[in-house]
Amino acid sequence: MVLHVPRILLPKDNWEKWAVIACDQHTQDLEYWKRVEEFVGDSPSTLNLIYPEIYLPLDENRVNKIHKTLSDYKKILVDHGPCFILVCRSVSGRNRIGLVAAIDLEEYQFNGLDSIIRPTEGTIKERLPARIRIRENAELELSHIMVLYNDPDFTVIPRDLDDLVCEENLVYDFDLMENGGHIKGYKISNEKIIKDISDKILTLGTLLVGDGNHSLAAAKSFWEKIKGTVEEDHPARYAMVELVNIHDPGLSFEPIHRVVSGINPEELLRKFDARIERIQDSPSDLDLSAKGHSIGFITKDSSGVLIFDNPVHDLEVETLDEIIDNYSVEYEHDPEVVEKLGREQGNTGFFLPPLKKSEFFTLIKKKGILPKKSFSLGKENEKRYYIEVRKITV
Repeated sequence: MVLHVPRILLPKDNWEKWAVIACDQHTQDLEYWKRVEEFVGDSPSTLNLIYPEIYLPLDENRVNKIHKTLSDYKKILVDHGPCFILVCRSVSGRNRIGLVAAIDLEEYQFNGLDSIIRPTEGTIKERLPARIRIRENAELELSHIMVLYNDPDFTVIPRDLDDLVCEENLVYDFDLMENGGHIKGYKISNEKIIKDISDKILTLGTLLVGDGNHSLAAAKSFWEKIKGTVEEDHPARYAMVELVNIHDPGLSFEPIHRVVSGINPEELLRKFDARIERIQDSPSDLDLSAKGHSIGFITKDSSGVLIFDNPVHDLEVETLDEIIDNYSVEYEHDPEVVEKLGREQGNTGFFLPPLKKSEFFTLIKKKGILPKKSFSLGKENEKRYYIEVRKITV
């Protein structure tokens, strides 16, 4: 089976301080993470179990502390047994439904060409060691991975949830910190319902990793390392994820922008085979898709749009990365941060249009793995927060 039923562990209370956003968010915003640290204080929190990427490169002392805390937290977590968790998230005026389950890493391959579970983006090798290092000596697993399935008829998780969950199975209900919205979680432990969901997922075919490509790659790497030395059904063979229907109206696709440093901005702009349309305002306010194949830019002295009349590539992100990959590049979700950084001396901020959600599965089928950081599932405050925990040791 593609899906595995995880044994879910959850805290008893203190949910607002327990749940923390994905480790690869706000990588240019130290103040965000300082606010989180101040808010959490000495309370039990997933903040103490993850390695926010703003603190890279890897600090072994911090990793060792994470491993010790993971072991200590086993005493305060409640075992809810084998189950799925139905997640209802309200954020940015939209509602999104997801299902926390585990996937079989034997059904996932790095290149994704033949596997049922496929990556969607290239990996940034520098981001793997920290996650592998944490997982290899960890007793518990948390996850910010989101996996997409293509179910236009809503056969897996129906629009009407009344037959799937009831209030007595509510396991959490709280506001997420830092404008993360509101979240509810319902335990699904009925074996018949679990089997029905699992069978329907299998019939849909391909599953695409929407968020957390690096974390899933790290889990796969660790499993490949140990699988010849442990039992076939070892917990590390599986990785916990949130499954989301790509047709869910609460799911949006957002671009991931770029900031390049270390080269004269005008010199960099001349490297593109494009018309340059200068504008007075920030290109972050423009609908770039209305200008054809185009990329916005901002520097200390100017802003505008690069317009490609005869693009070589299908996607703007491919056109951009072909030129900037050899320079120092920062990836950023928030256009305001891109504008701020882009206006600094010697920097150039680039703004990309979003991918079309309705064409995503077709796009991956056609192109395979996309360039790294090609898209984002929602804005930064809409990203998955760490809540559920499972054991990955025996």
